[in-house]
Amino acid sequence: MKILTNKKSILLLLLLLIIMHSNNFFLNFYTLLKFNTHQRMIKVYGDCGEESYGFIKKITDLSDKNLNIKILNDNPNFSDNNSSWLGYKTNIGYDKKKIILINNKNSLKQIKDNKYELIFKNSNLGFYKILDRKQNCFYLTKYD
Repeated sequence: MKILTNKKSILLLLLLLIIMHSNNFFLNFYTLLKFNTHQRMIKVYGDCGEESYGFIKKITDLSDKNLNIKILNDNPNFSDNNSSWLGYKTNIGYDKKKIILINNKNSLKQIKDNKYELIFKNSNLGFYKILDRKQNCFYLTKYD
């Protein structure tokens, strides 16, 4: 009877290990221990590309904490507000002068040195100047 119990325990342990391996438990556990939350978010959502978590986090940490910043994603594979949740704070309004533009394809047209016309999805949003830039991610403010 004791041998039968040991066989069941070994079989159960083997089944558990197979399930853990097939679900990448060991890799996920290692990643959880090795990288902090910010590094894991950048790994999943990107720094500047796709949802651009890294760029959005950098800008929202530096900007006014009392206003949200409108985020426009120019990637046709995503809806235009797919990254808004990354920096969104509830119960406060949007800054009417500032915009984060990520995955810029052809939305910005240079007019002068630091004056750009923003045309997003066939809508002219006005003239902006660049406050910060990383590859194809832009932090813009309305041109006065």
